[in-house]
Amino acid sequence: MRRLTRLMSLLALLAAATALPLAAGQQGRVLGHVIDPAGKPIEGVKVTITTSAITTFKAELVTNKDGKFERVFLDAVPKYHYRFEKAGYATYEDDFKVQAGDMSAVYEVKLPPAGAAPVAAVVAAPQADPFVAAYNEAVEKYQAGDLEGAMAKVAEATKAGPDKANGFDLGAKIAYKKKDWDKTIEYGEASLKLDADNAQVVGLLADAYKAKGDKAKAREYEQKYMAANADDPNVMLNQAIELYNKGNFKGAEPLLKKVIEAQPTNAKAHYLLGMADASLGKTPEMKTHLNEYLKLEPQGKDASAAKEMLDAFK
Repeated sequence: MRRLTRLMSLLALLAAATALPLAAGQQGRVLGHVIDPAGKPIEGVKVTITTSAITTFKAELVTNKDGKFERVFLDAVPKYHYRFEKAGYATYEDDFKVQAGDMSAVYEVKLPPAGAAPVAAVVAAPQADPFVAAYNEAVEKYQAGDLEGAMAKVAEATKAGPDKANGFDLGAKIAYKKKDWDKTIEYGEASLKLDADNAQVVGLLADAYKAKGDKAKAREYEQKYMAANADDPNVMLNQAIELYNKGNFKGAEPLLKKVIEAQPTNAKAHYLLGMADASLGKTPEMKTHLNEYLKLEPQGKDASAAKEMLDAFK
C-alpha cells in the first residue's frame, strides 16, 4: 500500500497545483446592441473582436435586424477590442471586458452618421454571481501563492454557494497545500457529499487522515480511491502486489496482464507476472515475462532472482 499512498499523494499535489476557475466562471458572454443616436437598431454592422492577449484570435460578427449580436468567450479573462463599422456611419472602436462568469453582460453602442461626433458606448453589466466572484478570487489568490487570502475567499464562496461542490473541493485542495488536515477533512467531506465521484478529493482525505494518525479512516478512503480508479494501471498493480504477497498468484495474474496491456514497459509488472506464472506452472509465459523484465531493467533489484528462475528452467 506504500506505493499506492505515494501515488495518491502525487495526484493530490497535482490536483492542488492545477486548480483553475470554474469552467463557467472562466467563460463570459457579451450581448451586444448597436443603435443610432435616436435609439433605432442598426442592422448589418460589422463587429470585429480581437485581443492583444491572444494574437491569433479574431471574431467577425454582423448585427441582426434588431441591431444585436452575441459572443461567448471560452476565456473571458483578457480584455477584448471591438471595432464597429458600416457604410454611412462613423466607425467606432473601444475595449470592453466581460467579467469571468458573467454570461449576460450588455454592451450597447451608439453609431452616429458618418462625419458626426462619436457617441459613448453604454455598458450595462448585471451584478456577478457572488459565488462565482468569490470562487474566482480564491483561485487567483491561490495561484498567486496567497493561501490565507484564498481560504478566506473560499469561506465566502461556500457560504454563497453551499450547494456547489467546486467551492468545497477548492477549499480542500488549498487546505491540503497548507497541511491543514482538519480543514482538508472538513472541506473534502463536504465536497464528497455533493459530488461523491470526486476521486481527487478522496485521495486528499486519505492523506489527511493518515497525517492525523487515523489509520481506519485513511484505509477507508484508500479503498474508496482504489474502487474509483479500478482501471488505473497503478491501482491495479498495487492490488496485484497485495494478492501476490498473500500467495494468491491466480488472482494477481489477470491484474498484472491488464497492467502490461496498458503499460507494456512496466518492468515490475513483467517480473511479478513471470514469477506468478512460475508458481502456476506456466513455464513459457514465465520465460517471456522474466526475459522482458531483464530487457527493461537488466540491472534491476530483481534481476538476480529473474536470472536464477530462468536458469532453473533451461
